[in-house]
Amino acid sequence: MPTVSSRIGVIAIAFATLFPTSQAAQAFGLNFGPFHLYLPVPGEHRQSNVARTEPGAAETPQADLPPAGPPTLLYPVLAWPTIYDDIFAPSASSSWSFGYQNIFDQAFGKYPAQRSADLCPYRDNTAALVGRITQETSPDGKQQPLLQKLATALGQANGYLIKACPTEIPTQPVARLQLMVNQLDAIIMALEIVRPPLQAFEQSLSDQQRARFDGAGGALDGIAPACKTPAGSPKESLAQLERAVQPTAVQREALAKVEDAFDRAETDLDADCPGTVSRTALGRLEATEERLDAAWRAVQTIQVALADFQKTLNDEQNARLNSLQLASVR
Repeated sequence: MPTVSSRIGVIAIAFATLFPTSQAAQAFGLNFGPFHLYLPVPGEHRQSNVARTEPGAAETPQADLPPAGPPTLLYPVLAWPTIYDDIFAPSASSSWSFGYQNIFDQAFGKYPAQRSADLCPYRDNTAALVGRITQETSPDGKQQPLLQKLATALGQANGYLIKACPTEIPTQPVARLQLMVNQLDAIIMALEIVRPPLQAFEQSLSDQQRARFDGAGGALDGIAPACKTPAGSPKESLAQLERAVQPTAVQREALAKVEDAFDRAETDLDADCPGTVSRTALGRLEATEERLDAAWRAVQTIQVALADFQKTLNDEQNARLNSLQLASVR
């Protein structure tokens, strides 16, 4: 099972090829040089594991679906601005886009008829963030190149997630969960791009600069991440799935393993939801990686159990499972 640390070597290999720096990041007068990194699209080597969308399957009628948030587990670039804020400017209103309910809603969600480009915006908030860091820290001549490297890495990470956007979303929940596994890999690897230059820049700061940059002091008191699973979510998820499939007595043994997977996913996700926010930007980045790694494990656990359960179903039951839609994803 991959962990955060095991992905670092993959990032080092991926840094071998470069791609151009965005003009937005240069707008603040930072000379990033002529190159940016090019990283391969995550999941390319596992493409065969993700089922293709069948013609007409997306038009399955479903009325009065409750609304769900944007599909950040399938298009993680949508969550990148929020992750920026969680690391560099945490607040009490910060939300978490990779929790249990997000996983379930997006595995069984109804998606609008949008092109991939509509769900994968080509935007980059790096310039504004770097401008704010510059104002907060007033870097000297020795620190300026380190800030330039951080700015470059932030732009690279954003570009990496844009390149990771899928061209289509599988209709089958099991295939969708596999895509989520790949996309969680992508966003963890994007954070690994940012980690080394962030650590180097933080270490170069004086105590006063670091206090302004990290947001130390009373501003972080009382802030806790909003990542706990709502009470009753796993049981309700299982009940909805059971009503759709109507399993036989023999199939209930496999269904019990799905229930156990839901419970383990909830426990794992909640265990990695910290009670407080770290007082350093680097600490917050590392905490975000740990929470994303917990989400990776949770999705993998659910995906394996659901795939095994699906093998016990007949064609009619499989069709009902694959057409189950529990939320309308924005």
